[in-house]
Order: sequence, then C-alpha cells, then structure tokens
Amino acid sequence: MESVSCTGKNETNDSFVDWTAFSSVDHRRYSFTFLNLTRLTQSTFTNFASTFPRNDLTIEFIFINGLDEIGENSFEELNYYSVEPIDLKFTSPRNFQLADYAFGRVGYFEIIIDSVQYSHIYNRPYRFNLKSMDGIKFYQMSIINSGEIYFVSNGSINMELTQLTVSNCSLSNASLLVEALSTSVVDLDLSSNRLTEIPSMMNFQEMREINLHNNLIEEITSNIFNNMVNLNNLDLSNNRIRMIAVDSFIGLTSLVTLALENNFLTSLETLTTDNRTISFLHPLNTTLAFFSASNNFLSNLNPLKHMINLDNVTICCNEIRTLEANTFGDASQLRTVDLSYNKIEFIDSMTFNGTVISELNLSGNLFSSIETNSQENQNRTTSFLYTISSTVFHLSFSNCTNLIEVNWFVISKLQILSNLDLSQLNKVDKLWLYRKTDINSEDSVIHWSFPPKISLENIRFTDNDYCLSKPIVHILNRTTLIVDIDHPCNCFIFKFDDNFDKEQRPICLLNDSIISELNEQCAHIDLFCELFSNGTAPLSFTEWTPLSPMNSSSTARINSTTIVTTAITQTFSTTLASSTFTIEQSSISNVAITSTEVPLKKWNKNQQREIILAITIPVSVIIISSFIVIYIFTRETMKNSNKSLEMQQTISHKIDEA
Repeated sequence: MESVSCTGKNETNDSFVDWTAFSSVDHRRYSFTFLNLTRLTQSTFTNFASTFPRNDLTIEFIFINGLDEIGENSFEELNYYSVEPIDLKFTSPRNFQLADYAFGRVGYFEIIIDSVQYSHIYNRPYRFNLKSMDGIKFYQMSIINSGEIYFVSNGSINMELTQLTVSNCSLSNASLLVEALSTSVVDLDLSSNRLTEIPSMMNFQEMREINLHNNLIEEITSNIFNNMVNLNNLDLSNNRIRMIAVDSFIGLTSLVTLALENNFLTSLETLTTDNRTISFLHPLNTTLAFFSASNNFLSNLNPLKHMINLDNVTICCNEIRTLEANTFGDASQLRTVDLSYNKIEFIDSMTFNGTVISELNLSGNLFSSIETNSQENQNRTTSFLYTISSTVFHLSFSNCTNLIEVNWFVISKLQILSNLDLSQLNKVDKLWLYRKTDINSEDSVIHWSFPPKISLENIRFTDNDYCLSKPIVHILNRTTLIVDIDHPCNCFIFKFDDNFDKEQRPICLLNDSIISELNEQCAHIDLFCELFSNGTAPLSFTEWTPLSPMNSSSTARINSTTIVTTAITQTFSTTLASSTFTIEQSSISNVAITSTEVPLKKWNKNQQREIILAITIPVSVIIISSFIVIYIFTRETMKNSNKSLEMQQTISHKIDEA
C-alpha cells in the first residue's frame, strides 16, 4: 500500500513502531499518517530502512494530535534516504518538546508545524528549541497558527534552507530565528506575527522575497534592507507605518514589487535632518514596476513622476484631490492605474500623458465631468481620456456620485474600449450628453472593433431616458448594455432589448404578455419624445415590476391617449392665446387629461376615431360658445357707447342755447 493510517486507541509512552508489519511492496512513494502518537524516539524508525530498502523513495510522515515529545536523533535512521528528501507534517501537536538535534542531520524537503497547542493550554509562550534543527538541510519549513512563540537556543545554530514561513504565531524574538538562518534563504514570510520592528536582513544577499504583512511595525529605519541586491518583492502592507527613512530602500537594485497598503502614511516623501524633502521611493526609480499604497492618508502622487519602469499603480482610498499634468511623467510603460475612492475633484487633461494605460479605475471620486478646459484654449473643452484613447481597455467611473456630465462623444473616441462601468451614478439629464469637441479626428467615426460592455447597474431608467439618449443612439447601438436583472420594463428597456447582455437581460423581457403590451405602447414613443423635447410634460409610461399584473386585463394606463390629448390641449391653448380674451390653460389641460385615461387594450382605427371625436367635439363646442360670448359682449358694449355719445351731444346743445 502507498498510504497507511495508524490510529492509537489509547495514549501510551511506547514510541516503537514495528515496520516489518508492513509488506515491502515496491513503490516509489509512501505516506504514513499517525493519529494520537505521543512520543518519537530513536526506536521509532528502527528497521524502517530494512523494510523499505530502496534509497530513492519519496516518504511522507504525518503526525496528528497529541504529540508531546521528539527525542534526540529521532529521525537519524531516515538519513539512509538521501536522494529524495522526506516530508514531515505535525498537525495540532500538544506540548511538542523538542530535544537538541531532534531532527538529526537528515535531508528534508519540507517540514510543516501547524497549530502547536502549548500556549493555548498553558497560557504562556511556547519555547521553540531552535537547537533541535541545528545542522539539518531542507527546502522549506512552515511554522503556522501556533499561538505565542519564544525562540530559545543552547549555543549557535545553522539551518540550511531555501524558504521559511513563520506566520500567525505572535513572535517575541524573531531576531534569534533570523540569525539562525543560513544566507541561502530565498523567501522569508514573517506575516501576522505582531512584530513591532524588522529584524536585520543585511546578510541575506540571495533573498528574493520578504513578506512582513499584517504586523505592528511603525517605522522603516535606515539601511534595514541594505545589500539585498536580489530582492524582488517586499510586502509591508497592513502595518502601522508612519515613517519610512529616505535611505530605507537604498541598495534594492532589483526590487520590482512594493506593497504599502493599509498603513498610516501621509506622504511618499520624508523630511531629512537638513530640512530637505526627498522621496523614500527615489532609490527605486529605475526598478519598481508594481506599487500599491491603498488605504493610507496620501494627498499627492508627486514622487511617481520619476519612476520609469512603473507598470501597475494601486492607490485607492486615500486623500488625493487633484491629478496634475504629467502625474506619471516618465512612466511610459504604465498600464494599470487604480485611484478609486479618493477625493479627486479635478483631473488635468494631460494627467496620463505619455502612458499606455489599459485599465483605469476612478470609481468613487468627486469629479463632475470627464472633460476640462483646454490648456491652449480655455473656451474649448478636452478630456483626460484623449491621451490614452488608443490604449484604455477597461474604464470605471462607478459610484462617482458627482459625475453629472458624461460626454459620449469622448467615450466614442476610446478605440479599443471593452468595459465601461457607469454603475451607481446619480442619474441626471446630462448622463446622455453628446457634445462634439475639437480634436484631431473625424467626429462621426467610431473605431470599436468589438462592442464594449457598458454597466448601468443600480440606475433606474424611464421613458424619458429613451428620449434623452436619442442623440447617442448611434453609440449605444454599438455596445452591450448591462442593467439590473430586476429592472422594471418601460420603453427605454424595450427599445434597447437587443443591446442587453444575453446573460443579464431584465426578467420582465422574458414575459410574452409584457412584450406584447410594450410593443404597442412603445410604438408612440417618438411622438412622446417630440413633445418631451418641446417642454411638454405628459404622463409617464407604465413600468412593469415583478409584482405588476402581466395579463391583458391590466388596469395600467396606455399613454398614446395622453399623447393625443396633450397635442390637442397644446393646439387649443395656442388658439385661445390669439383671441381677445384669456382662459386659464391649466384648467382646460387638466380637464382634457383627466377625461381621457382608458384601460390598456388593443385599439382598431374606428376606436381611435371615436376617442378623438369624443375629445374634439366637446372642445369645439367650448370654442364656439366662447366666440358667441365674445360677440354678444362686444355688441352690448358698442350700444352703450352710442347712447352715451347721444346724451353728451344733447347736453352740449342745451348749454349752447342758454
């Protein structure tokens, strides 16, 4: 068998294992799992090599629960297997007392020590004897999830390994562990250990990666990483870093990735002892490609101007308010920028000049337009997107609640746009703005090879939006729209049905009854839009929600009647305005509109004529009656005027005779 599990029924101090009980079948790999074994001694592996005589085996030993003690040279018998190293895994050992040289001088591939229970049982630090590993060689060791650990050693130690992970262990003296490591260490992970300072790393010139994520470090001191010429990745995120010395990163001539997110930094620059302000990123200007500093208190990005190798910048959730021209001046290889959830109010038209940005995330900021005044001509508008119009692929303005103006002419110039996120915007009429700007391109040309996806989720659209979006229908028809799957139906939704993402079409469009009613209702939408654009405000079209009735007997009101009524009312108001007397237009309008709402149903032409006549005849009677009243009133006025004239003449004649 390649895999064997051995379970101890009762706890015992007996550490002997009779390996001859296992048949020696010729496999290249064996795995043994022991549950509840409490002790390992030199006798534990007696006769193992004679039972499994091949020296090129891959062997794995897993010890689960209860392990209290590992004696001196317990694994010495396994030194026979030197070609293929051995894997050891200890899961939830109890007291885990390690004698000096407990692991002998055997060659191991990996040792994993997971969840030592000592500090949880006794409420005091587990004393890890580093002398137990003196002289051993292994590729990787992991000590994880083991409460509080305090390293101890009786004399000097040398452990030759390549990768070391000590994580989630609350280390009291990590420096002793680091001093015990050979200079051959390549990867070091000391994350989640409540470290308050960084052990000296000056001797590890071969180090490629250091992870100090999620500790309590407050300061990065001078030359702490000096001479680490091969270091590629440094993770200092999730600490309490307030200050980084100007020369902290000097000598890191190969550093490509630096993570500083979730700290207390207020600037990327440091004040020197002679009152000069210098960026601690300066030593990395020619090497750094991936930089993240999200969730700090940064107010500007000035030091990034000089970083010629930048590829990816993530600085969301800071205090940045303005993006100046050439913010990334020398970063000609910059492709990904995440500045989401800052407080950006202004973006200069040349902010991204010289870059090749393909992914730009500006979500959750405070700017109100994607355009600014041109630097050359203040009367002409331009956009910060024009400098990256041929490279930007993904673009997000999600949750930019102050963004009241989206000029779709600018959007249409983004030649390879694939995804545009406009979700959670505060919808205003200028959401559908189309204004040509003076740039060096043909105004009417859209260069999209494939239709981009535009997310409009968490925005509620109405029939008015169909009218407002008509100037950009040539743009929207070249895209794939994404709205909420439970968005209520109306003519906007109905008219752009073919543009919706096939996997996220509104549910109401799957109902044949709703589609039938929408088909008839929305046939009149262009007339509605004409009246809407002229300033008339007719009743809104019906929206269907998941709770709305879906059969033909629905009491929803059809708006084609409202359109006709409004048209007649508008004509009648014009006629009255040209007469010699005035009648309140609002009163007639209200009467007309109130009297014309009918249940939604299919109409034939005769029914339409009947409804129009029913509206027109009463209105005509009112008009004729009004003219008769005017005629009578005018005639009586003229008679009274003539009588008054005759009386004045008689009185005048009698005065003359006297």
